[in-house]
Amino acid sequence: MAQSVVEQNIVKPAAFLCEKVNKPAVLISHPTGNQNVRNAIRSLAECGMLAEFWTTIVWDENSRWNQLLPNKLRAILVKRAFAEIPKKQVHRVPWREIVRLGAGRNFLKNLLCTGEKAFSIIGVYRHFDSKVACQLRTISPSAVYAYEGGARQTFREAKRMGLTTLYELPSSYWYWEYRFLAMEAERKPEFAGLLPKLKDSPDHMRWKDEELDLADYVIVPSQHVCQTLSGIIPNDKIRIINYGAPPVRPSKLNQFTPTRPLKVIFVGALTQRKGISYLLDAVDMLGPSVSLTMVGRRFCANERVDDYCRRSRWFESLSYNRVLDVMSESDVLVLPSLCEAFGLVVTEALACGLPVIVTPNVGAVDLLVDGREGFIVPLCSAEAIACRLNVLSRDRELLAIMSSRARITAAKRSWKNYRASFAEMIESTI
Repeated sequence: MAQSVVEQNIVKPAAFLCEKVNKPAVLISHPTGNQNVRNAIRSLAECGMLAEFWTTIVWDENSRWNQLLPNKLRAILVKRAFAEIPKKQVHRVPWREIVRLGAGRNFLKNLLCTGEKAFSIIGVYRHFDSKVACQLRTISPSAVYAYEGGARQTFREAKRMGLTTLYELPSSYWYWEYRFLAMEAERKPEFAGLLPKLKDSPDHMRWKDEELDLADYVIVPSQHVCQTLSGIIPNDKIRIINYGAPPVRPSKLNQFTPTRPLKVIFVGALTQRKGISYLLDAVDMLGPSVSLTMVGRRFCANERVDDYCRRSRWFESLSYNRVLDVMSESDVLVLPSLCEAFGLVVTEALACGLPVIVTPNVGAVDLLVDGREGFIVPLCSAEAIACRLNVLSRDRELLAIMSSRARITAAKRSWKNYRASFAEMIESTI
């Protein structure tokens, strides 16, 4: 049977060794550096293909400042440590990001950091992008690898130099996402304020349009993203590489005690794009049979979300390892996103032995089978979420079985396998 276009473009996990004498040298840039970025960099470094990595802040966890800073700011900065990368290959463009993080939530933030102002997220990305572009001619790599919103100037310069341009799109295609979320705003107007993507300007979208046009190849983490790009760019430009899972954590004793409430965890921004209202409705339906933990920032005031933050276990921000610790104390992860390119929290939960409840629009469904490591529920259905949570609450034996299967899947889909696939993809495209 002939493979679909999507299947043909999936980069399969495979063993890979860099044996070429003349290996390509790749400059990779990202303003923050989450787990998929870190593993892409590590893949290139392990195979001798990393020219340089550019970011905004590189934090030293051993700095004396680490003990003097407020807890919230320290929790953010420890995520910007890059100990796994040789220092000589890491370069920084820090000042705008320092101002953005330091502005907090006050008059300064409104003055400097909203919309597309100089110290907003978009402003930081654009300034960072321009600085990386200015350095390209002094580095002369074989290729540049950049991410959505921070690639236009870099790609323009790379094209003038005849370099290969590799573009990672870690979200659904922006116009598809905008249309989908606009319908959600009409369906749930009381949560429309929790849809920040609807605030993106036409200029910002045109900026990303040019990035996409300038890319020789577009790397996406799931079939979901590939499908949102259908008809937008040629299929032979797309490469699909599913993100990986951290090392599997051992099971805890007495984890599946039937007499206590089912421990439900949600990790992510407390926005409607993540389906937060549907989760809260489901928890309401089940009452004291479940307990909820939420890890993530509030986007803006919302009566319903704010009420749950007050009366549930809520962490605004945690270090990466602390998130895994809190996951390990839980029973099941719920991520009912309306559009989610992948959902790194899904593979992290699997590694902690948590069954997951997700929608078909969470890209990590590529790794799941409904009823094996968890459940795939319809979009925008609190009833379906509540039904599946109730099943796991009543049947702790099934919960234990799914927990074991979750760890098996995480072990098969490790970051090590991702790094091998990533390195193979890089060499095949340059």
